[in-house]
Amino acid sequence: MIKKLFFTLIVLCFSFNSFSQERGIKKLLNRIRYSDYNYRGDKPMFLQNADLKDFNFGYYFGAYQLNYKLNYNELLGSKSSSGTNPAAYDVKEIIFEPQTGFGVGFITELRLANFIDLRFEPGYLYGRTNIDFNSIVVSSLYQGQDVTLQLKQSMLYLPLLIKLSSARFENFRPFVVAGISKSVRLGAKNDEVRQGIIDLRSNINQLEIGIGIDLYLPYFKFTPAIRAIYGRENELLIDDSDGLHWSQRIVEEGVTRRGLKNRGVFFVLTFE
Repeated sequence: MIKKLFFTLIVLCFSFNSFSQERGIKKLLNRIRYSDYNYRGDKPMFLQNADLKDFNFGYYFGAYQLNYKLNYNELLGSKSSSGTNPAAYDVKEIIFEPQTGFGVGFITELRLANFIDLRFEPGYLYGRTNIDFNSIVVSSLYQGQDVTLQLKQSMLYLPLLIKLSSARFENFRPFVVAGISKSVRLGAKNDEVRQGIIDLRSNINQLEIGIGIDLYLPYFKFTPAIRAIYGRENELLIDDSDGLHWSQRIVEEGVTRRGLKNRGVFFVLTFE
């Protein structure tokens, strides 16, 4: 009787142990299956379902450099064939030196396909550019003066971008991004405008292209990226009130393909 009871206890212990192990394995498998990460070999695969959502949201901040490209008037920039036009040799280039600013904003992403997303990233940009007129006569008020200034700009930034991603490799996924954007200058006219030195358009249309890499972390997706921003049209407003103003002598009126166009570089850190 005692032997039978002892044998029954041993069987029950082994059964309970096997049942506990089976429940533990099932529990672990369910956690792996229904959680937002998985394992491949010895490396964790984080946020596997993040790219399957129809909408993603996040925010970004980064460093921004605003530069300019100035296309000069052909008459001022050309040399005469006979070499008897001294004014053609007096033309000097205006020097633009970009300074580091910053940008912040929010992200709304719509999934279009497995590797294609549409992104709207409204934000705020602050940029600074040092301008040296290099002894060029700025206007009748500044004859004989060497004018230098720091142009500070605050802008509402409205980019609409297409993101093309590659296949995911473990916790990395490189991508390219391209699209259009509009920048709207904020605030009142600055001192340079009031002093009659330079005046720029309020709205700017731009093209953008960039590259980056998505890094999948346990609780969020971190993305470093860099984008180039190209202005599509002339930003400089011509000052008709002063015949000696540099904008009249350098830019032809009515020619939107010439003039002053922005060239920006934006290094972005994104959190989604």
